[in-house]
Amino acid sequence: MRDYRSLVAKALATVSNIKPANKINESILYPEGMAERMHPDLEEDLRLQKHSLGKHPALPDGDESSFEQKIMGERFSEVVNRYKRAFDVDSIDKHRVMKELMPMVNEVVALEKSDRKKLEDLAIKMIREEYEMSEDAVEIIAELTPVISIEGTKRNPKPMPVEGMEFNSHDDIKNANDEVYKRRFLNAMMQGAAKKCNHMFHLVDDELAAINPKLPSRYSKMMAAADYIYFTAPKLEQSVNGGVVRVEFPTKENPKAIIHAQAMVFPVLIHEIVKGVMELLSAHGLPKDKKMAKFIINKADFLEAELWDLRIGPAIWGKFTDAIDTDDFTLKHHIYSDLAKLPAKEFHNQMKEIMAGTKKGKKLVKDIADTVRKDLQTEDYNEAMGHEEEDEDYDRFL
Repeated sequence: MRDYRSLVAKALATVSNIKPANKINESILYPEGMAERMHPDLEEDLRLQKHSLGKHPALPDGDESSFEQKIMGERFSEVVNRYKRAFDVDSIDKHRVMKELMPMVNEVVALEKSDRKKLEDLAIKMIREEYEMSEDAVEIIAELTPVISIEGTKRNPKPMPVEGMEFNSHDDIKNANDEVYKRRFLNAMMQGAAKKCNHMFHLVDDELAAINPKLPSRYSKMMAAADYIYFTAPKLEQSVNGGVVRVEFPTKENPKAIIHAQAMVFPVLIHEIVKGVMELLSAHGLPKDKKMAKFIINKADFLEAELWDLRIGPAIWGKFTDAIDTDDFTLKHHIYSDLAKLPAKEFHNQMKEIMAGTKKGKKLVKDIADTVRKDLQTEDYNEAMGHEEEDEDYDRFL
């Protein structure tokens, strides 16, 4: 009996001493026949839920794998397949991707140089049409430039405290933390919507070809390579997006919102403009109390989370749009802004149903869409939301 116990104890000790890197990693379900893999550090962060939405109350439960692991496996497969189509290859050399991306960016910057104004105008036109956005309510400044300025942007590396912030009770602290979680989720959705839209250039391939026949194919390769790098280089010093956006909200003195987007190349310019529009829509999700709003933004908006938002956000946005009926799809931005208005706990509960793809989640989205459609049918939307009080709802921008 003693020898048996000794043998078992030795076996258990051996198993417990196996490092995670040496275990069979079943966290990500890769498609059969696909040899490409995410960086092991990213796989591990997903397994341990050490990412921008780790243990988030709006994410549904998983089984053998977490919800995040499943959707990230699907997203990575999408990114891999897009790269292979763009470069017409059967496999990807990740070292070659890293080596060739910046030369591709530099080539595109040179190709665009003499036609920047045309491309800037085209980007603005595309976004105004996509969001049915009024020029009277939102001014868009789009700038293609090789030098990106971060002046006037909130780019703290980590969550920041708010000096002098004092809560009335522990319940208020808990409610504030719920709002921070909500803002984190909205940030991921903002990046996801923008990342999905930065491939919108395919919708204007003819216009781009008329400007320069090389642009459509160069854009396809460049953006496919950039997307792939997010999954194979986990510790990027800064976003490889090459763009920035500043948003000015309207006031009584200046009732027009301003989106000022800068980017090195056209697809990223689209990305940054969309982020600006989504920021306007997401303003519904912040409390009216300005000090509390600052607390939430300081805790939720930081650079270390941005890279993960760019990875996981498109999958989150995809789950959201999957819940929308085909007939209601043009209302997706209105549905998003109505969800952003919800109190944090209700937002988390509804998003959990939507992310899980349940019948209840689809009904929740359908009910919102029906309400929006009814409002649009009974009164002119822009006039209905056209009051000029500061801190009012920002639906009137659309």
